Amino acid sequence: MQTLQIRLPKKLLKQVDEIIQKGFYSSRSDFLKEATRKYVLDFKYAGTLPYIVGPYSKEQIEILKSDPKGILFLSKEEIKELNKDLKNFKVD
Repeated sequence: MQTLQIRLPKKLLKQVDEIIQKGFYSSRSDFLKEATRKYVLDFKYAGTLPYIVGPYSKEQIEILKSDPKGILFLSKEEIKELNKDLKNFKVD
């Protein structure tokens, strides 16, 4: 195993230490190894798994399942319309 020295902002390191103190990891090293593994895995699959934001109809979901890469690109007009819809979105 190789050694790596890194520098982190105090606030971020404090958050890491709080996670370790809660017992989720045994050390900073274990935390950083797991965080790096997760990031590398996410990066490896970036662009291959669709990031689906709904709500979608059942038909739209089936289209996304069949060919997500071709469907997920929006025109400028579609983006403007989506932004307008999101501004009016309310959670009950």
